[in-house]
Amino acid sequence: MQPSVLAEILRNPDLSSSRYVIIDVRDTDYAGGHIRSAVNIPEEFFMDNDRVDVLVDKYKDKDLIVFHCMMSQIRGPSCAKRFKSRMDVVLDGAKLKPRVLILHGGYESFQRTYKDEVDLIEMDD
Repeated sequence: MQPSVLAEILRNPDLSSSRYVIIDVRDTDYAGGHIRSAVNIPEEFFMDNDRVDVLVDKYKDKDLIVFHCMMSQIRGPSCAKRFKSRMDVVLDGAKLKPRVLILHGGYESFQRTYKDEVDLIEMDD
């Protein structure tokens, strides 16, 4: 998913955040800045099937799940793949499953484009 598409989703008043979730798999650097409304679930969490299965169950009714890390080259894609793999097991036979996507360029690309837009970027520092 391109950063511009995610920005449109976040800014769309007709699209409730109950329909999607953004999962940021970075660890301590999350606090230095993140996409507003993103949930921080560090990469290590995805190493445990039972924990991922609980996450799948929690987000099974979402339409869209977007994963990212700093650049979405390794951590984000591997966590998305792990989540999707467990989703296929946990939700086997389900008619509808969330669409799982990766934010192209990760937080770095999103932040570079939208760094001054407080409706999209949140800083905890």
